[in-house]
Amino acid sequence: MSHGVLALGVAVICVSGHVWYLPACIDLRAAQDRPESRRPAAAAVLTGWATAGLTMLLLLAPFTLWAAVVVGSAGLSATLTLAVRSWLLRRQEQCEEAARWAALLPVSTVAPARRPDSARRAGPARHTEDDR
Repeated sequence: MSHGVLALGVAVICVSGHVWYLPACIDLRAAQDRPESRRPAAAAVLTGWATAGLTMLLLLAPFTLWAAVVVGSAGLSATLTLAVRSWLLRRQEQCEEAARWAALLPVSTVAPARRPDSARRAGPARHTEDDR
């Protein structure tokens, strides 16, 4: 397969990827208005798409295929590093949020009484004339 066909395929994918990289640009521009974990995630998305675009340009230029492979590998490792960092920050944010909610809504020491399983399956009790 020629480099031009590969470049055309990558170009089509890059053009259709605007649904990912445009919101990522907005997240990076919003900076402090977004949670901290969204910034590395947005950077990971942009790094991945920039890698794809640069790979496409290398496939169109008179370079060997190995140049595109090296650039793609470097971009992939950077993207994965940013994605893992974002995931770790998100977990930390979730733990902090859970601690805040736990401080606001303390768990009672007395557990609520539960009906037995048979009562739940039986449905509402039927009263007879003698029960009233």
